[in-house]
Amino acid sequence: MKRILSMLAIALVLISTNCNASKLKNLTRKPNEAIIIAKIQIKNGDTYLTNKWSLLFNERLWAKWAARPDDANYIYLKVPLGKSFIALVQTNDGYHKNIPNDSLSIDIKESKIYYIGDIVLYWTIDKKADRANYNGGGALGGALGAIAESKKIGDCLKAEVTDNYNETTVYFNTKFSNSELIEKELLKTSNVR
Repeated sequence: MKRILSMLAIALVLISTNCNASKLKNLTRKPNEAIIIAKIQIKNGDTYLTNKWSLLFNERLWAKWAARPDDANYIYLKVPLGKSFIALVQTNDGYHKNIPNDSLSIDIKESKIYYIGDIVLYWTIDKKADRANYNGGGALGGALGAIAESKKIGDCLKAEVTDNYNETTVYFNTKFSNSELIEKELLKTSNVR
């Protein structure tokens, strides 16, 4: 029992550390990091989800590169240089969707700030298939189930990317008192369902 409680404590520390790491506090970055900004909304059928959701970039389990929208649906986060992709979309009430690695991607070459577009993701939530149902009974079953679930590739989401560079960069520059030039690298989509 002590061992299970210790494992739970470690997992909670890792999760809370990674969740805090996803919030952009300043514009300083390492030479192998860039900052991406976008306005993102998720459309579920005929309605848009409130901003109670998050995206995971490059992996589906640890939330090292997680983005949560602010009140105006903007995201901003640090990502590693090279190819990055949206790997998972999840809501605060337990729905999630794994996305294939090449479906929604960007290629970042330098340690700069990049605008990746105003993006609408079309995700009609299936209340059975998209529910986080991998809890296999207890904490250990849930953790092992979560790891197994993270390995599933999932289905593509249709996405619409528009270029609204001026509005988004003005918003970001005001929020972070930024005077650095923001590059444009729009999100690439496969748009297959």
